[in-house]
Amino acid sequence: MSNPIHVFEVSKSTGGVGEYLRWLAAGLDRDCFRLTVGCLSEGGPGLAAELSRIPGVRAFSLAMSRYKINPFSDAGVLVQLAWIIRREKFDLIHAHTSKPGYLARLAAAGTGIPVIYRPACFAFHDAAGWLQRVSTAALERFAARFLTARIMTVCEDERDLARRYHVGRDGQIVTIHTGIDSRPFDAPVDRLAQRAALGVPDAAPLIGTVGRLTPQKAPLDFVQAAVQVHARRPDAHFVWIGNGPLEAQTRALAASHNLTEVFHFAGQRRDVPALLSTLDCFVLSSHWEGFSLAVLEAMAAGLPIVATRVMGASEAIQEGITGLLVSPGHPPALAQAILDLINDPERARRFGVCGRQRVEQQFTRERMIARISQLYQEVYARHRRKNE
Repeated sequence: MSNPIHVFEVSKSTGGVGEYLRWLAAGLDRDCFRLTVGCLSEGGPGLAAELSRIPGVRAFSLAMSRYKINPFSDAGVLVQLAWIIRREKFDLIHAHTSKPGYLARLAAAGTGIPVIYRPACFAFHDAAGWLQRVSTAALERFAARFLTARIMTVCEDERDLARRYHVGRDGQIVTIHTGIDSRPFDAPVDRLAQRAALGVPDAAPLIGTVGRLTPQKAPLDFVQAAVQVHARRPDAHFVWIGNGPLEAQTRALAASHNLTEVFHFAGQRRDVPALLSTLDCFVLSSHWEGFSLAVLEAMAAGLPIVATRVMGASEAIQEGITGLLVSPGHPPALAQAILDLINDPERARRFGVCGRQRVEQQFTRERMIARISQLYQEVYARHRRKNE
């Protein structure tokens, strides 16, 4: 048997991207691949320690600011990555998300090691400001042309966005949808106890979401929609699962509309499947996404979905079959879609059943890992043939 391909995974460490690294580390075949993982940004030390306990995986962390450009610290990360790449002589590099992805590609320049880049959500998405779109698209065009073997988009919308901004060539881009493990959503849950812990009455319609309280996830839009839903359905309750920098502002807005008794903040949780089982409707209020992991989890939990029409939403959600889509930044439309579902429980139930079936057919973790494995092998084999 030939030696396993040594892959260097480089990524930030939090949120859905951190989960993605866990899935790759646990799911890739050890007979075919061995992994070294560079965990950047906050949460890196904890994730590196966790991944290092998986057989066949080595992991380390480097401090990096996720959102801000810091010339001194970023240069330090770049130098360290360049040194590690040259010392280890990896067979393949898989770089995830914009900033870690760019630093890793720069660090690998001149080594000849092929790099696969997974943006997860390009920084020049439609909700970004004009200057950010222009500047980051220019950087991505340069990196795609000179530093990248393949670009792995997580949805066709992301591939189309790359085309619009002339980032990469068609033959260079491959779409591999994110997939999840639906088994945790099959575990029995005491729904009434979960609701009691949140302070939600047994029979109340419960509308909720999972995500960081950040501008991307638009929690203030969710609260504004809740205000309008509550005006017509005073028995409805709402829950936000997650934390983040907009928590205080979101709480204040809910309180200013007298929603304190019906709007619940569950905080950061590790029992998301159990909490989702208590909901009657899942809402994605985001202004932008790559391909929402939270939506797939809600579908696996058998929930009807109301989501903004952000990147990837129409690929996960079949409108009128598994959920309803509305324009981003429009709380009245979000509220009306929520009311349409909670006022028609049978329709909501059908959406949930179809959503679960769609996840099992299209968005499994096994399918995702198999396609990533195939991509790794194709890129590595092409690189070897080119250098023979």
